[in-house]
Amino acid sequence: MALKNFNRIITLTLYKAVGHVTIRCPLKGRKPSIEINGTFTAANYLPAFNLTVKNLYIDLQGEQYTKLKVEAGYEGDTVTFEGTILTIYQDEPGPESKLVIQCQMGKLQNWLDATVQLDYAAGTPLKTVLDDISGKLKTSGVHAGLKAGTLMLKNNFMFDGSARNALAELEKIYTDENLALFVRGNVLCAVCVPGGDFVKTHVLQYMSAPPQENSGDEAGTYYTTVTAPWIPKLQIGDLLTIPSRVYMRNFMTVGGKSKTQNIQVTGLSFHFGTTGGTNSMQVQGFIKR
Repeated sequence: MALKNFNRIITLTLYKAVGHVTIRCPLKGRKPSIEINGTFTAANYLPAFNLTVKNLYIDLQGEQYTKLKVEAGYEGDTVTFEGTILTIYQDEPGPESKLVIQCQMGKLQNWLDATVQLDYAAGTPLKTVLDDISGKLKTSGVHAGLKAGTLMLKNNFMFDGSARNALAELEKIYTDENLALFVRGNVLCAVCVPGGDFVKTHVLQYMSAPPQENSGDEAGTYYTTVTAPWIPKLQIGDLLTIPSRVYMRNFMTVGGKSKTQNIQVTGLSFHFGTTGGTNSMQVQGFIKR
């Protein structure tokens, strides 16, 4: 992260049938107090996230706001979330009132209603099947990990039903490969976790606490948790690299660690705000010694 990346930004747009409200976060000057938090896993469902905005008053009595778009992160490094508003209300009316918004990420109605009719022969690339499902879910495309992107259908595959159930059936077929299929943002993701498969690599520059290794196996694979400032574009299945210099700079006396660590992300929770000290994430994943 460059120093400018400490300049935190959240721009929020609320939509209703006609019209919208946008709360912009300037790069300089006084910022609105906005916080976002959420949890991502490799589970086959649309994740929820929550927003709070201090001292924002909008009309909640008339036509309801139904969708929103959030751009969050640092100057020059942001991620965009789009979602369906489940609940919106004014908490503690008064000088320090909060607008609370609870959301479901992605296009909820498409996720619930989309159906597919699939008929593919053995040997067909899995990504071809996922492209078909992605089109029915109206996602922008498929992001596949290195391993998941090379998988082929083991047998003929026929399915007629909801698109989300088709993803669950495909996961069952590739249980041995630890295949996870899930929608994040507006993208259908396919990744094998654990298994050394990853979509993108991110280099961690700062840590709030040393990694906690919770369990391991005979092959030397450990489940670990890392606490650090939020990385906006970090996703499930990505590779999080912790350089040796980060250990040495922040935790010189912790366990004598000096080797670069690579963590395959399987879970992520974050709490991020435009003001104050609200900026943290907890990453769960597998590390190979």
